[in-house]
Amino acid sequence: MSAQGSDPDEIPAVSLGTESDAELRRKLETDGEDHGIIFWIGLAVGWVAIIIGLFGIFDHGPQANPLKVFRLLIGLNIFNDAVVVPLVLGLASAVHRWAPRWLMAPAQVWLIISGVVSLYAYPLVGDFGRKPSQPSELPFNYAHNLLIVLGCVTLFCAGLAVRSWRRQRHTTA
Repeated sequence: MSAQGSDPDEIPAVSLGTESDAELRRKLETDGEDHGIIFWIGLAVGWVAIIIGLFGIFDHGPQANPLKVFRLLIGLNIFNDAVVVPLVLGLASAVHRWAPRWLMAPAQVWLIISGVVSLYAYPLVGDFGRKPSQPSELPFNYAHNLLIVLGCVTLFCAGLAVRSWRRQRHTTA
């Protein structure tokens, strides 16, 4: 056995002083396999939601059209993987690279909240589903209201940024 650790089954000799070698070996061997109760509850809730959705699709076949639902889900997954994820990762990388440290948390809060709110409001802003025969279905100016909500989020995050900047300035002074 060489000092470089050429044996793939060899556990590296790392000692932090707080754990015995047996505990460290167990952690390294079971890394990623120890799930807590929150994981199992989330898994159960997720599978129940999937089963209910599948039951609804196949129980209401003519109205739901399972083939179209399947095509829509595949298309949305492809769109998510090909467009949304790279955009979000690029934006996160840009914020991480160019934002000062004191601005990181407020920028992340703003990006997350405004992204979720905008995504939720997109069908309303686009007037999808509006029918001329039923003007009361979408009665408000949702684009205006979205701008108001985003303005409030921006003001809140600007307050967080000022607070963060002051804290950073006081700790370095």
